[in-house]
Amino acid sequence: MGAILDLVRVLFAPAAVFERVRERPRFVAPVGTIMLLSVIIGLLTLPYIKAALGPVLAQAAAASGGGGPAPDVGMIAIFQVIASAVFVPIFVALVGGILWVVVSIFGEDAKYRLLTSVAGYTSIMYILQLAMGFAVLSIRGVESIASPLDLQPAFGLDLLAPEATGYVGGVLRGINVFSVWGLILNGIGITTTHHTSKATGYSAAAVAFVVTVLFVSLFALLQPTSPG
Repeated sequence: MGAILDLVRVLFAPAAVFERVRERPRFVAPVGTIMLLSVIIGLLTLPYIKAALGPVLAQAAAASGGGGPAPDVGMIAIFQVIASAVFVPIFVALVGGILWVVVSIFGEDAKYRLLTSVAGYTSIMYILQLAMGFAVLSIRGVESIASPLDLQPAFGLDLLAPEATGYVGGVLRGINVFSVWGLILNGIGITTTHHTSKATGYSAAAVAFVVTVLFVSLFALLQPTSPG
């Protein structure tokens, strides 16, 4: 239970949490909790997801000639929620690997298990972003949703270029208040678990942040936009 509560404590006492991680790395408890919270928020967001997918699926059906049964938007939306949760441990493992490589490049004796645990606790920022996104969508209403892009309220550099799409749009969305907070938490985690200097810890976290944003933004190229 303490490992799960540390997901909350890491927001206001990260050094203490990462000191416990240094003594006993954790992965299953924090990541499993993140997955569960992701599903819960996703289910709450289902009406908005269905509203976003409806026009895209209708356009795809029309482009294929309209033959066959209409796609079940509800089932597809639920699948998307579950798939997003399943991706969480993969993403955490990926970030842990990036941190391990970068910390090693900085000349430290990097430990993958520790860094993956740090990434696991830092992933609480993903849940905060989902929760805030749901809050914004609730205020705007389902009628404001016209495409999958509308499911991602602007919290970062995308505020400066709201019309940006594709890879550039993905990069801009990736640099936001939650990801930057996660960068800081990763810096504290590296410094605490590996006893590095703050300069090394934050520098390694910053490099890993840039690499992660540039890589994850590639998925924006696969995202459907509004029917045109």
